[in-house]
Amino acid sequence: MAAVSEGDRFVLIDRRLFRDDNTRIFIGVVERFEDGVIISRGYGYHVSPYEVTGTERRGDERVRIISLAGGDIIYMLPPDQDIAKLQLKRSPKSMVLTDGKYAMDLSDFMLRA
Repeated sequence: MAAVSEGDRFVLIDRRLFRDDNTRIFIGVVERFEDGVIISRGYGYHVSPYEVTGTERRGDERVRIISLAGGDIIYMLPPDQDIAKLQLKRSPKSMVLTDGKYAMDLSDFMLRA
């Protein structure tokens, strides 16, 4: 049985390559999975260390190809989660992915200056 299957919802935290990189987060739904590669549809967020509160979605829905061997962190979301309703809420000390009912604490990935 594959670890990932079509229709799975997930949060991907891109691995930062440099110390001053912004934290990039992608929230998506798996459209296809084969040979360790995910083709997904979803929304991207860029978290800037200079913004203290709130984070807007970056553009419209997009398709992204993700390699499971890339070293990114991936968390699974509940199977019935509507990813279009999720928002990234920030304060100076926390970062939470929420739709008002569901919440996932992502504070460990805040870029600290």
